[in-house]
Amino acid sequence: MIFSEDLNKNLELCMASGTDTSDNLVKWYDLIGNAKLHEREEYQKKTELLLLHTLFQHYPEMEIENLTCESPDFIINYQGKQIGIEVSEIINHFELKTKESYVNRIFRTVENLLAEYKSLYGIYHLNIDYFQDDFYQQPEQLIKEISSAITNHKRTKFVKNIRRTPHQKGVLLFLEYQISLFDELHSEKILQVIEKKNSKFHLYHSKAKECWLVLVSNMHNMASRYSYIYQKEQLEKVESPFTKIIHLENLYSQMMVIK
Repeated sequence: MIFSEDLNKNLELCMASGTDTSDNLVKWYDLIGNAKLHEREEYQKKTELLLLHTLFQHYPEMEIENLTCESPDFIINYQGKQIGIEVSEIINHFELKTKESYVNRIFRTVENLLAEYKSLYGIYHLNIDYFQDDFYQQPEQLIKEISSAITNHKRTKFVKNIRRTPHQKGVLLFLEYQISLFDELHSEKILQVIEKKNSKFHLYHSKAKECWLVLVSNMHNMASRYSYIYQKEQLEKVESPFTKIIHLENLYSQMMVIK
């Protein structure tokens, strides 16, 4: 099942960052919505666009010429050059994908329950202990606890802390990022994605002479989070036909140029 609510929520989070590129992001997002794509294709395109939010912060003069192409994902104009952009999310914890879907369903339910209370409107980053086994066995209790924590501004069994920022369009819930010294992203995972994309480069190159590969760690997702890149020096040895390879993380808008 495709949930457009999750996309709209992520768009609102990007807009809340207050960057100069927010207007363009909304414009491109709406253009994809009006392109009469299949529902699944529209969802995928919007997801890819939002993953590039940090890229547009570093390259604010970029303009997207083709939003709906395939292989590469987008054709952009940068400094008078037409460049193909292939984007891929780096998944660091595949074992958390199912748990993340569960958390998203819980958050979506709570957001709907609290939507009528304008006094509660805001973006909430919740520090939740999702490592407890019963966290995934008591969805109704979890919904009650999160709703209570937000309404009463108090900790509960699962909700350890709440950080709220102003927002005028409803209640949006996200997991707070928790730093762990053991939450490494092994460079091998990045290299595997690069190798896979290298094998398909002929598809991208046929539509744009210059192609960039943009790899994104979406720090708002449990499965993509990391604290540091292990053996980062291995990335210096990468060989690829892509003109440029970039790794982005969207929590602090950090960019690492791999090639």
